[in-house]
Amino acid sequence: MSSFTYLVTGASRGLGLGYTRQLLHSGDRVRVVAGARNPSSADDLQALRKEAGDDRLYILKLDVENPESVAAAVKELEASGFLKNGPLDCLINNAGVARGHFDSPSQTTPKQVMDNLTTNLFGVMNVTSAFLPLLKKGKGKQIFGISSTCGSIGGPFGENPLGTAYCISKVALNMYNRKLSRELEQEKQALDRRVLIRGICVGGVYRHFLEEATRLAVDNIILKLGKEENGSFWRYDGERMPW
Repeated sequence: MSSFTYLVTGASRGLGLGYTRQLLHSGDRVRVVAGARNPSSADDLQALRKEAGDDRLYILKLDVENPESVAAAVKELEASGFLKNGPLDCLINNAGVARGHFDSPSQTTPKQVMDNLTTNLFGVMNVTSAFLPLLKKGKGKQIFGISSTCGSIGGPFGENPLGTAYCISKVALNMYNRKLSRELEQEKQALDRRVLIRGICVGGVYRHFLEEATRLAVDNIILKLGKEENGSFWRYDGERMPW
């Protein structure tokens, strides 16, 4: 049986570390490239690498906000030899921020919005564009964008005036994911060259529930959805979310 390789951004802690751990536990043939801004200080991730082994977990220096860092990460991964044992199959755009701005619209400044967009949208765009050629060489050809219930206009936060800057960034991310799914679906290439895009909502998860939330997201969404769910938005427990 061939291997299946994931790239998880923002993997040094929180949800990203949880996804990395749950994916490695999902099967012996699963391999993970874990993106981290500062790998040397990512103690939990380094410990997980020792547990899983160098052949299953590669820690990649990756700052999603910096296009030069992203370009360097692609070169590092290609030169590392890690993909010789199996191409990149799936990208999980997890890296994100909620930079402390919970103001109402009339109190929100453009800078507050930009502080969140820089990582939550532009970081995703940087990574997706740079790694897409590698994904197209893989078997899985999947991208998952980690969004939030705050990004659902039809959800409860669409009726709540607070958290404007963060919500705007997640709505923008959802539209980017949706547009990207349609672009790649319509590419004039063979069917097996298409990359499938889905969004996952894991917003509002408390720290003590991180392990369970990431396990549910892996079991219900990442390992389960088929090509017919391209361009869709899901909650971590398997419930479909309104855009």
